[in-house]
Amino acid sequence: MNGAEQQSLPGIDLERVTFLSPSALERYRLCPRLYRFLYVDGLWRMSRSSAPQAFGTSIHAALREFYRLPVGRRSLRMLLELFRRLWVRDGSGDREQQQRERERGAEALRAWYGRTDTSVVPHATELGLQAAWGDIVLKGRLDRLDADPAGGRGLVVVDYKTGRRPVSQESADADEALTIYAALVERRLGRPVTRMVLDYVVAGTQVVTERPPEVLRQRLDDVLGRLERGEGTAGRMLKDDVLYQRLSDVSGRLDGVLTRLEKGEGSAGQLLKDAELYKNLSASLLDLKALIGDVRKDPGKYLRVKVSLF
Repeated sequence: MNGAEQQSLPGIDLERVTFLSPSALERYRLCPRLYRFLYVDGLWRMSRSSAPQAFGTSIHAALREFYRLPVGRRSLRMLLELFRRLWVRDGSGDREQQQRERERGAEALRAWYGRTDTSVVPHATELGLQAAWGDIVLKGRLDRLDADPAGGRGLVVVDYKTGRRPVSQESADADEALTIYAALVERRLGRPVTRMVLDYVVAGTQVVTERPPEVLRQRLDDVLGRLERGEGTAGRMLKDDVLYQRLSDVSGRLDGVLTRLEKGEGSAGQLLKDAELYKNLSASLLDLKALIGDVRKDPGKYLRVKVSLF
């Protein structure tokens, strides 16, 4: 992973410039160690989508392609066909589970279609933007960007959500991801964002929020300032190499085994016949079990601080 692709945060920067996205910020806020493994060490390449992620990706893909169609071709039948065609199987469990999830998604899209203005012609769909503020580069991908129906140069950000429980109005007003989206649109497109809509496809409701210019500047300055200062105790946790080193050693050994399998140097059948490969894998798994047991026995040894970046 090179510097242009890497997303870094205080305590783990490898480049002068810091690249951040709303999803990366949220992972860092919840667990700096997970962030480090995923974005710095590149372990995200070995991860699989969870069932909720696969479901959400499928819904997003169907809506993206639906709004890229000419208005005359948009129909409920076409929307459901797109959902069927773009369904992500990864992370969805066995065949019966996948079928239940597909049915749940189709039901949600039917209800969404019935309450939504499908004649809107978006300004853009799945628009990727990034911009620099000093040494920090913020980036994000907007699900949909519409012209404000009230007229003028204003734009409306639409962010699809597939969760079952909508956030409160207070949470939407304070949402940092939406602040970043609004700032990116104004910086890169030179047009104001008049509204931001959290469209809960499954829950069947919308939460609308705004960032007036003075509020947007204040919220953005707050986000950037906290990042630049590395506020909170998260920085101390990132510099504590006890857990990081042990997990890195184990993951490195497992990565070596997986690499051999991917290169054809082993296979599911050959694994049982390859004594060295089997021995290495077994030792790595034993180390991992020992580490998990140690964490359960004395979690304070590894997790000594409370993450309070934001």
